[in-house]
Amino acid sequence: MMADTLQTLRSTLDFFIKACHGPKPTDGHDAQYWTMAGIHAFILNGLISIYEQAATIPEEKAVDFCGYALQWTSATHHHHHVEETAYFPMFSHKFDTSFVEQEHSTFTPGLEALDSYLVSCLPTGAPYGLGEVAGEHEQQKYDGSRVISIIDSFAEPLCKHLIQEVNSMEPDKLRAAGLTEAEMQTIAQESMKQSKKLPLTTIVVYSIMLSPKEIDFPPFSSFLRYYVVPYVLAFPNRRWWQFAPKN
Repeated sequence: MMADTLQTLRSTLDFFIKACHGPKPTDGHDAQYWTMAGIHAFILNGLISIYEQAATIPEEKAVDFCGYALQWTSATHHHHHVEETAYFPMFSHKFDTSFVEQEHSTFTPGLEALDSYLVSCLPTGAPYGLGEVAGEHEQQKYDGSRVISIIDSFAEPLCKHLIQEVNSMEPDKLRAAGLTEAEMQTIAQESMKQSKKLPLTTIVVYSIMLSPKEIDFPPFSSFLRYYVVPYVLAFPNRRWWQFAPKN
């Protein structure tokens, strides 16, 4: 099962890398496609990173690894919440976006199971995610095989959904739906407002560290990407980032 899951995750990641090639386009329709592919690329790369390491984590690093993995679940939850409440509603007057919530429901139980299990492996009071704190509970011993099993249960529907969303953002489809360049720029501006609300030392760091080296997403300056993030913003949660890919 592990080989099948990895193949699904990697082939889906390859699709997003190809869709997000080159710098961010200036055309609004092309930019939305590029951006969605970039977001999904770092989500998939993050899940691959967890999946490949889960079974080899030594006991003394298990809590830190769970904190790292919980950055993925938190980023994914946040991404899908914004899609349902802010992003896709901006397109709903032009085409049917009901598929988004329907497809989210196909893998959300697995995502929540992973989230719950990882939190159970943290000590009471441990910070995790986007500013959350583990409540009082009996701490469970970390079992990497359980993490792998949970991911196996939802990887396929997650990948199918992520591909479907990017396909829905194909520039020609957006133009055919009647979305003008002005509308696309407004959507981009509203999306940027959402991005600016993100905590710098967690999800912003995570999005840069977990974006595949083959793409230019997120479209940040080299100074921010190579100096501010690794030497300033990553410092407070450096125990989590030890598990990030060394690009």
